[in-house]
Amino acid sequence: MSEKKIQTRTGIKGLLILLFLISSLLVLSGCAEKKAVLIGNWELVPSEGELNDTAMTGYVFGENGSVTFYNGYDGKLTISEGQWQISGINKNYLELFLDEVDTPERNIRFKVADETLYFFSDSGEGKTTYDSCYKKTDQFSFEALIAAAKKQKAKEKQDAQLFCTLSPTEIIEQLKAAGQPIGQVVVYTDPDYATGLLKQPNLQLAQAARFEDTSIEQAENQIEPIGGSVEVYKDYAVAKQRYDYLTVFSDAAGSTYQIGNVLLRLDNALQSEKRAPYEDAFLRIVK
Repeated sequence: MSEKKIQTRTGIKGLLILLFLISSLLVLSGCAEKKAVLIGNWELVPSEGELNDTAMTGYVFGENGSVTFYNGYDGKLTISEGQWQISGINKNYLELFLDEVDTPERNIRFKVADETLYFFSDSGEGKTTYDSCYKKTDQFSFEALIAAAKKQKAKEKQDAQLFCTLSPTEIIEQLKAAGQPIGQVVVYTDPDYATGLLKQPNLQLAQAARFEDTSIEQAENQIEPIGGSVEVYKDYAVAKQRYDYLTVFSDAAGSTYQIGNVLLRLDNALQSEKRAPYEDAFLRIVK
């Protein structure tokens, strides 16, 4: 092979390498630029006509790839944490890896324009309709609730490590020994009745007992005493599932407290100032 041909091939190879490096740098530069734009706080913009004026949803994208997802409704806020990155040929897909959500791994097409983050559910590049949009903000409108939500998340992590081996009857006996005005106790042993009591989802796995609070006037010939109940589950996850289900109805049905795999429920008939001693005693018993 002549020296001239070798030089030509070497030159072409060098040019190809140079072009590859330039294109790689452009891709990395574009990705870095998009990542920089995403970093910060983004709060959901409610859709017109939707019943979401009290919805609270927001993302915090960190420089180190961390993401915090706030989600709640009507003053009840939850926090999920995880990682984020940008992917796709055109770097227009946002990959989210979150804990404690129904879909922990999400791959969402997005774009950012005029301090607005748009999410698309379709995979088509030419479509302009979007599912939701978020506005960049220095402070979330639900900022006042974040501290309480973080405290609740820390408690849940701690609770997940707890496992109480006491039965509902034993816990009720200890509540009574701690000074709570407990009278009659009904232990649920009939599986059919217990299933009807505990309802869905998958909550018939609990042991349960109901107790009378003697400070409450009891109606004659009532089937169950008015006061509260204790439910013990096979593990924390099922108890948390039950707790989340019940707290939707807390205002109407009373108060529900969870520690580990145990729930304490207090009826609405029990005045709010009389619930605190129950909660304090419950915290000391289940630990």
